[in-house]
Amino acid sequence: MKTKTIGSLIVLLAIATTVASAPSAFAEHSMNAVVENAAGSGSSQDCVPDCFLPATVTIAAGGQVEFTNNDTAAHTSTSGTPGGDDVAAVWDSSLVMVGMSYTTPALEAGEYPYFCMVHPWMAGLVIVEEHVEEVEAEPVMEMPTLTAADIAISVNDGAKSGEQVAVDVTINGEHVNYDIVATHNGETILDKSGNHSHDGTGSHTTSALSADASDDNPIDVTVTFQGFGFPNDDKTGPIGLTNTAQAVPEFGTIAAMILVVAIVSIIAITAKSRLSLTPRL
Repeated sequence: MKTKTIGSLIVLLAIATTVASAPSAFAEHSMNAVVENAAGSGSSQDCVPDCFLPATVTIAAGGQVEFTNNDTAAHTSTSGTPGGDDVAAVWDSSLVMVGMSYTTPALEAGEYPYFCMVHPWMAGLVIVEEHVEEVEAEPVMEMPTLTAADIAISVNDGAKSGEQVAVDVTINGEHVNYDIVATHNGETILDKSGNHSHDGTGSHTTSALSADASDDNPIDVTVTFQGFGFPNDDKTGPIGLTNTAQAVPEFGTIAAMILVVAIVSIIAITAKSRLSLTPRL
């Protein structure tokens, strides 16, 4: 026999063993139940309190109980208690002869005591429970703690008049919502509300600039966090939290001056070093 076949048989045997070992666990939640008369219950009270087997059963609402007479005498199964006002209010089997059975009507939720009218020491209880479907709870999304530092804004530098500028946003978290506004040269070049991102990232593009970006005329970007959650659901988190960014040319005026000074210094140092290394005649 192949190893794969042996393994399959072992798995099947394990499943069968598990099912066979747990019938009582499933019986409590079944729709129906079977109750038998204890042997000799019609001739002696020695069977008390187990003259019905089992004396107490639990079924689901809408279920039924079958009473089977395996004793040597006729019995009844009658709802209520001996001498009570509730006798036969729900069911009454009348005499059930040896080897015969009786099944109750479908039962609503509640507790139903019953007994045998011929042998009143024989008593039992049927418990009927409402069937409650287990609903799997939706996973709760953990919301990270958010600060302004968790809102990253990336703006391309060096934009010239007539060019559009790419703006990237990264917010720490999932299912984030935010608004973004960018201004330049006294104009609004990007204004988009109600942005939603599953992974916390978003990319935007401004309209064309009306002038070059400069130290004196930078691009200003503001991102306002509007909460965690799906677009049509309630939002959570620090709603209204903002962060800003500013973009100027790659080499602004000050940067250019620093670069020129650095280049001149390098040239001067190099020239001096070469003179010091030249042999005197």
